Amino acid sequence: MVPPPFAVDDDGVGTSVPRAPVRTVSAPASRSPADVLRLVVAVAVLGVLLLVQWLFGDTLIAFASELLAGFSALPHWIVDALAIGTRVLAFSVLVIGLVVTLVRSGRRAAMTTLLGVAIAAVVVPLLAQLSLAPDGAQVVAVTVDGGPFSAATSPTAVGIGMIAAALTAAAPWLDRRWRHAGWIAVWGLALTRFITSPLSFDSFQAAIVGWIAGAGALVAVGAPSRRPTLGAITGGLRAVGLPLADLAPAGVDARGSTPYFGTGPDGERYFVKALGTDQRSADLLFRLYRSLWRRELGDERPFSSLRRTVEHEAFVSLAARDLGVRTPRLRAMATAEPNGFVLAYDLVPGRSLDRVGPDEFDDAMLGAAWDQVGVLRAHRIAHRDLRLANVFFGEDRNVWLIDFGFSEVAASDLLIATDVAELVASSSVVVGAERATALARETVDEATLAAACARLRPRVLSGATRAALGKRPGLLEDLRDRLSQR
Repeated sequence: MVPPPFAVDDDGVGTSVPRAPVRTVSAPASRSPADVLRLVVAVAVLGVLLLVQWLFGDTLIAFASELLAGFSALPHWIVDALAIGTRVLAFSVLVIGLVVTLVRSGRRAAMTTLLGVAIAAVVVPLLAQLSLAPDGAQVVAVTVDGGPFSAATSPTAVGIGMIAAALTAAAPWLDRRWRHAGWIAVWGLALTRFITSPLSFDSFQAAIVGWIAGAGALVAVGAPSRRPTLGAITGGLRAVGLPLADLAPAGVDARGSTPYFGTGPDGERYFVKALGTDQRSADLLFRLYRSLWRRELGDERPFSSLRRTVEHEAFVSLAARDLGVRTPRLRAMATAEPNGFVLAYDLVPGRSLDRVGPDEFDDAMLGAAWDQVGVLRAHRIAHRDLRLANVFFGEDRNVWLIDFGFSEVAASDLLIATDVAELVASSSVVVGAERATALARETVDEATLAAACARLRPRVLSGATRAALGKRPGLLEDLRDRLSQR
């Protein structure tokens, strides 16, 4: 989910933009959602492999033996050349890429890689003892003496696991081309070992275990930030016609992006949000969790790439503004290395409603928020994150809606009702159940109110709203009772 596009508070949080030159600042090591996602996927793949091995191991080994039997008819020199050539090339790529990278990258890269290798060295043989299928017959053999490169089990399963672990753990420091070449080499080694030794799953199993070990090492100790740098952000915006005189981190709620305040050469101020691999992975993990209740929550399939995700936010923001929703103007979308994207909005001075106290939170303010949501409903746009942090009270005394990163157009009745439920629940924390439901009943039709009443459940609401309601026992039940009254 993409976070609020801006939040500038009257209490001084993030209201000033330092007049300092833009520069790239080295970020300390951090635990990346991308590594967590990689670990989750690797564990899932290993689980599938073990399940398949348990259910169909004997059958698959027998099938592979018959399928690969034709290799025995090949001239020996072809088999020898393929096996030894693949191993020599793979080891050359891996050794050159890993060693050069680790020498250049310093102690943290070396320690992280060694930790991954050590984990793989322990786990691969332990898992091999639990092999769920017997080994099959050897299909072909290397007939020339090529030293260690001609051995039937070269490299060993443990060796493949250690190599895969080293490649995964060193990934944040490796160039993309070296990473791709490295994985081609790993799977090449696993395939030649599979063919030239008694058929079994251990080569592929070891590679996956190494993948898990390397990802686990990164999650445990962290790696350099892979977020776009200040220089990349300003360079990307300049390339699309939005130069900035300065850019500074913004201390605001932005759980799905890295937020900044920027100032143009003419003094215009912007809210800039950068999204990269970390944000994409965090969003996929979040969606993976929500997929357990996908039908109930109304989620669509995630977009195929970060670019499509950012483009969708830009599209919905532009569409909502064009249809009359009061939301900040989108000024630019740009790329920012490594593998990141940037959105720049006009910055509107003010504060989000979660920073407005009960004494200031009058019915006119809340009514204006419902009016804006009414415009969305009229055009079947679901905001999908109407917590108070995403409803903004500007210094112009107008209410603005922000953050369309998780929104949907041509939305279903379920999503429209969820928006109503979210705003009722989030506003009730400040104004109370009576005022929150009274304004909802004045502006929302009965059918949508009835559906929203059914959506007033903790699992459906945002995390921030759930946390706030958790401090007020009975409030959610009170809201349901009041909305269900005729």
